[in-house]
Amino acid sequence: MLEKIVNISAGSDYKQSSKPGGHSKVSRYIGEYHAGGNDSISLSPATGYLSILGWKLKKISSNKESIQIEFSFDDMNFSVSINTGDIYQLKRFEYIIKYLLGNFGSSAEINVKISSFVDPEIPENSFVKVHLPEIKHFLDHLYSACGHKSSLSSDTFEVQKIFVETENRLAAEFNYINRSLINFLEKFLSTKINCKNGNSKNENKLELNMLQIRKI
Repeated sequence: MLEKIVNISAGSDYKQSSKPGGHSKVSRYIGEYHAGGNDSISLSPATGYLSILGWKLKKISSNKESIQIEFSFDDMNFSVSINTGDIYQLKRFEYIIKYLLGNFGSSAEINVKISSFVDPEIPENSFVKVHLPEIKHFLDHLYSACGHKSSLSSDTFEVQKIFVETENRLAAEFNYINRSLINFLEKFLSTKINCKNGNSKNENKLELNMLQIRKI
């Protein structure tokens, strides 16, 4: 594994990778990292930044087409895949979020897929969030309202109603996650990531694309 990981010093290949076609260089900097492995690997300053945020990096890997990142924060597990060709005109992150909840009598795992527009006007984060209460409240609300219905999906009226009612509050937390993830990627890849403006108001909204609740 050690041969696959490259520790990148600040500024290395920064200018080159920002040029057109630079995404072809991005994947060469990433091999594969799994938390809990036997290898002692330093990904500073990128992992140092995640430590400040309180995020636990569980996995990061890539191929020529995409970069896959998995991290946990506030008892939730986040997975995201980024097309390397979109690094310099980034428009959206699509997160798969897993969350365990319930009590001793009834426990469940909620899986949602939420696509979040990456606002190019988001300012640099000036503070660190300790929790993500709005996302947790949304997931808790889904569970209490929907339970384990066999016909449950992200398109049902009840689910969409809950989502729309909380969308603005959710968007603020996803803006924070997006900005933090971009900062991590810029440190890890030593490159500048550019965001692309949406063409319409609807393109700038959150999208709930998948929902599963299973009893465990």
